[in-house]
Amino acid sequence: MSAPIHFYMTFNPKLNSYSDPDFTQAHEFYEYLQAEIKKKKDGHAYWGKIISTDREKTADTKKMHSIVKANNELGHKTHLYLTDFQNLWVANVTAVKQGIGKDTKTLGFYKDKKVEVWFQISDFTILEYCPDSTATKLSELYIDNEHSEFLIEGISPFTSGIKYPALVQDLAEEDFFDELNPEEDGTHLVLKNPEAITNIGSAKIIKTLNHYTFPELMYQKLPHGAKAEIEAAELDMVEQRHHNLNKMAFSYIKALEITINHLVIGHIRKSGIADDFFVKPNLMPPKMYLNEHDEIDLIPLAKFPKNFSITQLIYFIERVIKSNRLSFNKAFSAQKPFLKWFTNEFPKQLDDFQILKIRGVLAHNDADRVNDHDLLAIRSIIMGIGSTGLIQQAMKKFYPEINEQFKVLGSYTNKKYDSMASKKNKKKNHLKAA
Repeated sequence: MSAPIHFYMTFNPKLNSYSDPDFTQAHEFYEYLQAEIKKKKDGHAYWGKIISTDREKTADTKKMHSIVKANNELGHKTHLYLTDFQNLWVANVTAVKQGIGKDTKTLGFYKDKKVEVWFQISDFTILEYCPDSTATKLSELYIDNEHSEFLIEGISPFTSGIKYPALVQDLAEEDFFDELNPEEDGTHLVLKNPEAITNIGSAKIIKTLNHYTFPELMYQKLPHGAKAEIEAAELDMVEQRHHNLNKMAFSYIKALEITINHLVIGHIRKSGIADDFFVKPNLMPPKMYLNEHDEIDLIPLAKFPKNFSITQLIYFIERVIKSNRLSFNKAFSAQKPFLKWFTNEFPKQLDDFQILKIRGVLAHNDADRVNDHDLLAIRSIIMGIGSTGLIQQAMKKFYPEINEQFKVLGSYTNKKYDSMASKKNKKKNHLKAA
């Protein structure tokens, strides 16, 4: 199954003036859409691509709208990636139009500007907060589809010659807007953790995490949903608000759950074998099948974007391993250490630390049953404060290249000392032989 096609555009933050230089039209759009969604659950707003007044409109809006429709048929949302190369944002596109009415929901910023194409946006969030991480995520966007004349293996701030909106694919293939559990996460990312998005301290939080908890390479490989949970909780911790330890602990558990789903189900999807497994989505929780079944209402795993519980995933992977399926074995050939950890050590740690039991308590608003010591212990266990956390264990087992960061690769011998030691050893051996 081929990767869904998305849209990518840049924007100039200097086209409008705000008193805060870190506040751009993307931040303003975020707040505008947030207000619309609060008023109406299925609300939306329009983001436009501006062109100079002397240019003709050449964007093929019909083709772009057909891409949105095709993605929907495959069970995928369509993303619009937006960057000023400082931050990187992602939007959920529900329609593409050449023109909109005067009273249509959009920023006053567009007044008197010529807009070539309008994107109808139903959800919106920030992915990266600084130039380095933005450049890293952009490198995961590539162009290799029937709509482009050329191949680009990774977008960068220096990529030239492409026409905007560019039609791209995402190497990570994250379904940002499909992973929400409405009962626990709300219905929209634009409503979730807004303080982490509008607070400029978030970039400092990420630097601190990279220095003391998650090395940069490891953190880059975490799914966006997990990073969002961690950053919101850590912002609460660092600013010493501590007003809701229950919420913070639940965020860490959610981050672990999202990471495990990304490593297991995400890898199955990226490996092209998600059509080999099936889901019955109308059950609660949805049931997973190894093969197509006589039961009705089964859909391929490729068309089911929601996350599963950790217990479901452990049971599912145990069954797949026992079935000795060739396609799965091939897809996870480099992740054998992870599978061994996931089906042996990991379940035991979950039981020893009562992670899933505490999750159930917190999810059902019975938080008074968990004392503050245990809530803070959850942070240490999952994040690796004073130990190797569960998220670090998972990432190190799954990505062999991460482990290279924890090895000394050079050779630092003292030739003079080694020579003297060698002569001394030879003398000892000679005396022993005599």
